[in-house]
Amino acid sequence: MYKAYPIEILENGDDILIYPGKLKLPHIHTISFGSLSVRGKAGRSNSNQPIIKISRSLAEQLKIPEFPVKLHMFVKEGQLFLGPVVGIFTEGFTSFPDSPLGTRSYAFSRYFIHFTQAGILPVIFGVNHIHWDQGIITGYIFYENKWRQLEVPLPNVIYDRIPNRKVENLPLIQNVKKRLQEEYAIPWFNPGFFSKLEVYKLLNKNPETKIYLPETVPFTNRRQLETMLSKYNFLYIKPDSGSHGNGIFRIRTTGGKIYISERENHLIRFASVSRAFSFLEKHTNITPYLIQQGIPLITREHRTVDFRLHTNRNAEGKWQVTAMAGKVAARNGITTHILSGGEVITLEQLFPEPEQNKKIRKKLADASLTISEHLETSADGILGEIGFDFGIDKKEKVWLLEANAKPGRLIFKHPEIKKYERYINRTLFHFTIYLTERVVKQPEQLFKNLILQ
Repeated sequence: MYKAYPIEILENGDDILIYPGKLKLPHIHTISFGSLSVRGKAGRSNSNQPIIKISRSLAEQLKIPEFPVKLHMFVKEGQLFLGPVVGIFTEGFTSFPDSPLGTRSYAFSRYFIHFTQAGILPVIFGVNHIHWDQGIITGYIFYENKWRQLEVPLPNVIYDRIPNRKVENLPLIQNVKKRLQEEYAIPWFNPGFFSKLEVYKLLNKNPETKIYLPETVPFTNRRQLETMLSKYNFLYIKPDSGSHGNGIFRIRTTGGKIYISERENHLIRFASVSRAFSFLEKHTNITPYLIQQGIPLITREHRTVDFRLHTNRNAEGKWQVTAMAGKVAARNGITTHILSGGEVITLEQLFPEPEQNKKIRKKLADASLTISEHLETSADGILGEIGFDFGIDKKEKVWLLEANAKPGRLIFKHPEIKKYERYINRTLFHFTIYLTERVVKQPEQLFKNLILQ
């Protein structure tokens, strides 16, 4: 595990950094923080006290903040790197200093709960906060229960939290991403959003992940709908790039009739596939859709149950499960999404018998880790976090319903699941330290792997 040191600013005129006496470092000629570098000296302290002391002049040149922070040290070829500065990149900023991200301000403030202990400096920023000529950003931090703006160097690592695909695809956003990655060699993780169909095609190629997939095909013509209805009497029609359960249709066939639901207590009957297709075609002509095999999932009080899992890469770059919860659909609801009336529930409530609980947890964890590893190897960029929706059928087989590169966090409003959010953020920060060390010590290998992807 990496070690972070508190930073103490000295009222000293020289550009000098003093590190703990128990450390033995080579001769240092340059000190860096984020993207800024300054010629300066570094020396060992006469004390073994685990503190890094830095002169005020050096701290000011490097834009190290005045408030207490802990940072890590990385050394390569006479250059000492302090950090990491972790940029959380998003858009949708307001002009209100107390809520710079509007209704999302509270959610973003949660990233700052443990940043000091983690030994990083997270900063939230967007396109308009970058000062290219100075190599700095004027971003936001949440400190002592208050939002503050401060100047810091361009980050060591960037965590992508762009809110939606429309913003993601803006030319300005794409150009900024390209410039920061190519000109400044800043690793950018979780870029973009997943396409459901592309994820299916990717995982369907591998026998280890194929076993978790409901059959899925593009929804472009009537013949595809007829073929899928001939195989299954239960289907979902989903937008390929949708979220929050919006725009989803459920189809069931009974007694030669076709029944389509778009929301709870709203059922439309059709006498033929042709008429059902005409209805769906009118409602799905704006964005690409897909047809997914419906799975008869386990229920609770006649309400469909599925499971949300989060996986994160840790301080060693390895995937681990960081959160697991159940979700129960609203009565007669077609999805379990919270914004559609779904309810979050613990696995202990769903499976009170310890042995069954343990078995289900293992099945879900195994599936999420296997899929995470395969998605990572083929992702367009660096993946550090994935959210999964899994289902379990009555034979306790696990099915992947959806994967999300920018998982929502509404499940953490549940009092017994809230603790996982802190664990996710801590693991997320450990991964940024891992990435920073790789950029400092093995940049060729990191960017070679990205090019090969």
